[in-house]
Amino acid sequence: MPKTAVAFSLPDPALRGMISAYYVVEPPPGEPAVSDLLHPEWANIRVALSGAWTLGDLNSDAESEPAIYGPTSRAVPIRGEGAGLGIGLLPKGWATFTDVAASTLADRVAPVSEVMGADAARALAAVRTCANLGERAARLDAFFLGRLTGAGTQVAAAEQAHAMLMRPEIATVEAFAEALGLNLRQAHRLCLRVFGFPPKLLLRRQRFLRTLAILRQNLDQPWATLIDPRYYDQSHLVRDFHRFMGMSPTRYLALPREMLEQAAIARTASVGQPLQGLQPPLPPMSDSSKSAPLANA
Repeated sequence: MPKTAVAFSLPDPALRGMISAYYVVEPPPGEPAVSDLLHPEWANIRVALSGAWTLGDLNSDAESEPAIYGPTSRAVPIRGEGAGLGIGLLPKGWATFTDVAASTLADRVAPVSEVMGADAARALAAVRTCANLGERAARLDAFFLGRLTGAGTQVAAAEQAHAMLMRPEIATVEAFAEALGLNLRQAHRLCLRVFGFPPKLLLRRQRFLRTLAILRQNLDQPWATLIDPRYYDQSHLVRDFHRFMGMSPTRYLALPREMLEQAAIARTASVGQPLQGLQPPLPPMSDSSKSAPLANA
């Protein structure tokens, strides 16, 4: 059976650390619409290029305005046919390219015009006229480079806090705040502004995503042997699976994952991490993987 094709392209070096990647998803042409379950991740801008797409409660097609999906703490169902373009916004990118707190769009979606302005919505919709991902990436680079501003306090704080979230040894809110030189209240406010969620939930989400990535890469091994050592026991992980994915590990790992498995392969080849939520704030600088081919084997 044909598989969904996914391609990733790294942004211009000046944008890395703000934009995780540009990517195109193309379910098999002529086949029924494919469905999957997006895991929790940072923000994304999405543009339907062709066909019909449903993500959560939002339906879109090639006539729809581009939408910006805030950072998520729960799995979101996706169903589509045709082709779709995505732009991954890391926390530093959210702080750079938007003027709103991430918490206002946490686990929510809005038209790009409401968050970044009507001019941004028109510019992002215009990538539909490009012939391929390379052309789209070049146009998107020009758009985002044109909106770069000086790195203010919030942008620098977002990058520093993001780096602390990537460190597995920082497992408590107290340790997180101390690493940033903040008190607990300051750390809470910072996290809501640049990540969308309070630090306790963010640390829990990162622990879950680390384990999820390991489980998906070792499907031939019993999942109970692969859990993050910071989980107390199997039942602890099961609770987090229900919190973040809405189901048990056994049920999730039995799903076909028609889009996300191919996306993980292509993302790892281009970006170095299978999940956007695990991508560190310091970006890969080599241009050897500027644009990876479609993963459709």
